[in-house]
Amino acid sequence: MSEQEQLMDNLLNVDLEIIEYVRGLHEANWDSDSLKQKVGDLLKIRDEMVAKLMDST
Repeated sequence: MSEQEQLMDNLLNVDLEIIEYVRGLHEANWDSDSLKQKVGDLLKIRDEMVAKLMDST
């Protein structure tokens, strides 16, 4: 698997985690600071991964 393929696979996994935590927030009526923090952290990680992927093309 190339580095780009690995990054894309990792992006998919992060996206799935983000979806899972957003669903949890929705179930908690958007009132969970820990879930909000986790989503924020995952979005930062995702942004870094996208930037790395774009740099490698």
